Amino acid sequence: MEKPTLFGGLRTSREKSDKTTGVNPETNETVRLFNPRTQIWFEHFGWSEDGLRIVGKTPTGRATVAVLHLSDDADALEVRSYWVLAGWHPPED
Repeated sequence: MEKPTLFGGLRTSREKSDKTTGVNPETNETVRLFNPRTQIWFEHFGWSEDGLRIVGKTPTGRATVAVLHLSDDADALEVRSYWVLAGWHPPED
């Protein structure tokens, strides 16, 4: 069985498996999605002030957040809220 990931859970791995591009919601431009093998997470993403939501900082980051539902997955938001209360989250750059 797959383990949940920082990006929001099991759903993310399955959803991304065939997706390489997405739409940047700010510009409606199609861009490549984030590739953790070749790109640095903190260059493309950050955390909301409450530490619950992943926020895209670049066109790639914004498209990835939108396509993979990184900031609207109820299970991920609940887990992150407990991490915040425990002082474990958000991670530092």
